[in-house]
Formats: sequence, structure tokens, C-alpha cells
Amino acid sequence: MNNAPTPNLPLLGHADAQSVEQGLILLDEFIAAFNARDARAWSKTLHYPHVRFAGGVVRIWHTPEEYAADNDIRLLERTGWRYSRWDFRHLVHADADKLHFALQFTRYDDRDRPQGHHQALYVLTRQAARWGVQARSSYAGIAVDGAAF
Repeated sequence: MNNAPTPNLPLLGHADAQSVEQGLILLDEFIAAFNARDARAWSKTLHYPHVRFAGGVVRIWHTPEEYAADNDIRLLERTGWRYSRWDFRHLVHADADKLHFALQFTRYDDRDRPQGHHQALYVLTRQAARWGVQARSSYAGIAVDGAAF
């Protein structure tokens, strides 16, 4: 997995390097929970309300329980998916309590063949001293109706 921060990223706004590192760690936790097919752990990497823009649809989840109930990640396996990984994560905007990452992830099948590369913008916020993904806008479309993937 390519989990290393992108080198030589300029810090835009007023975020410190520790905040950016915490944001990258959170993104690693996000994709690890997703790949583990653990909807509850995945829901804990988010802040609520959580918003996703994809496939011409805007979805909003108000609680971790609601999010986990809608996202049985095992359903994605029906498309042939087995795991995803980050291709890159570029910090594009930052301040003390919000980070914007332009990123790309690839979905792979069980033979390690790419199913598709998808660009996205993830908005991370710090609330009560904890970072979480607050919103996502991706070009991945909607693989399973009603879900966040």
C-alpha cells in the first residue's frame, strides 16, 4: 500500500505538519477499515453529518450507526472488488481544523488487477481534538445503490 505522505507538500493556510500527518494517518485508518470490510470501524473514521457526492447523488449520514447500517462493504465484493489503495494524496488546502486532500484510489480484484482509478476530494475536519472525514466528492460513481461506495 502506498501510505507515505506525498513529499514536499506546501502547507497552505495555517495547518502545522502534525495536523497534516494526523490527517494522513486518518486516511490510512479509513482505507484499512474499508478493506477489512468493517463498516463500524469505517464509520468511526468519519465526522457527522457525513456527506458524499458521487454519481450525481448527494448522500448524507447523520450518525455512525446509520452509516454502518447502510454500508455492508461485503456487497462491493459482488462487483469483483477485493481491496483498494491510495495512489496519491495531495494536500490542497489546510488550516488548523480542516484539511482538503485531492487524492486518487484504485480498486483491485482478487488477482490484483485494477478495476478502476478514481479521483476524489476528501474534506477532513478536527472536532473535539479528533480528525474525521466530513465530506467526500468522488468520481467513483455508486457501485451499490444506497451505499457509500
